Amino acid sequence: MKDLHEEELEQKSSQGKLMTTLVIVIAIAVAVIAWLWQQQDTTPEPTPEPAETVVTQSEPPTPSEPQPDVEVITEAEEPLEEIPEPAPDLPELENSTDEVMEDLRAAEQNVEPIQSERLIRDAVVFVDNLRNGLVVRDNALLPAPKSRFRVLEQNEKIYIDPRSYDRYNSTVDWFVSLDTGVLVNLFNYYQPLAEEALGEIGYPDAAPDEVLLEAINLLLDTPSAGTVIELTDDDVMYKFADPSLESLPPAQKQMLRLGPDNMRRVKLKLESLKQELTEQ
Repeated sequence: MKDLHEEELEQKSSQGKLMTTLVIVIAIAVAVIAWLWQQQDTTPEPTPEPAETVVTQSEPPTPSEPQPDVEVITEAEEPLEEIPEPAPDLPELENSTDEVMEDLRAAEQNVEPIQSERLIRDAVVFVDNLRNGLVVRDNALLPAPKSRFRVLEQNEKIYIDPRSYDRYNSTVDWFVSLDTGVLVNLFNYYQPLAEEALGEIGYPDAAPDEVLLEAINLLLDTPSAGTVIELTDDDVMYKFADPSLESLPPAQKQMLRLGPDNMRRVKLKLESLKQELTEQ
């Protein structure tokens, strides 16, 4: 559900696009007029005195003085000087977390689970790792599940206990409850700060929307594995008994650990985000 703050962000975005288009059109018009002026015969520079003062002098204006042309150029240049280049009023990246959180609250989004103090930086690092198939828990945006991972042993085989999937229910509930339109609008508004954060980790030319879409596509490509997933125990950690699952990147393995129902819900939300991002 969009609120007044989100509408304000959308209006800022639309106004920014309109101003940019207007500046481009005026610049092209001035360039054309200047080119046409250069094709004419050389004429003296226009005098600073107004036209009425010149007429009252003893000598009438000569035909070579193009008074109407002087007025046209003056009118074309004035709007160009008065229209400033639009720029979003963004905070410094270092101090942006509080403002982003306030924007989310104003849009009636639940920010309780978010624990990051460097929200944009941590989100950029997290998404960059995701697109590379990694799940890095340092500086995590959300807390880890509190309950333990469970397994079942049957007929000398080990399986994921379906109750383990419930550990992620609250996180998935929160994620799918976020308004897709609000998320994309805020993402677009703060995109310059995301670009700065990408530059800090070695991607100065990367487009934030492309990085995000790469991460979304990787998660959407996670194969389904059903509810009953067999594991092996190598005394260090549990592994998937199916080699095709064990060979998946860690990010897709984490999707499988959500359980089939939670993974389906997350994928639906990711599809919604992807569609919103690609249609803008």
